[in-house]
Amino acid sequence: MVQRRTNNGQIIDFDSLIGGDEVAVGNMRVNARGDVIGSNGEIVTKAEDRVRAYYKDNPKSSTASVSTKGAMPDTAPQQKSEMDPTPKTAKAQKTEADQSVMGQTTETVAKDQVKEERVIASYKEVEKPNGDIEMVPVYEDDWEDE
Repeated sequence: MVQRRTNNGQIIDFDSLIGGDEVAVGNMRVNARGDVIGSNGEIVTKAEDRVRAYYKDNPKSSTASVSTKGAMPDTAPQQKSEMDPTPKTAKAQKTEADQSVMGQTTETVAKDQVKEERVIASYKEVEKPNGDIEMVPVYEDDWEDE
């Protein structure tokens, strides 16, 4: 047991205070453990009995495990899709490569029946309303002041 001293030099025994037999501060007449104490210091009702009686009388206040996500919908297991994934053929890959704008360096644009060649400076990402991202070319002449 470690002895502690106050500023006045008195020794305090914390081990005896931990026991919980001292009357708690307040107007509820309980000791440090929460037991209800009678007028002469005897335990009238134990704290554990008080808690059990409370939860028996108030079942909605119990600490039962409940999901915060709410009720899960009853759905049937996922049905097998009739769409069969097919591997890409060389022809399909070539078509996709032709439609890609990433490898292009120049582009021809018709303007008032006159074709002029515009040089692509870079690409920028543009978000479509459905959330898709599209790469849009930025031309050198777009940066020139009017």
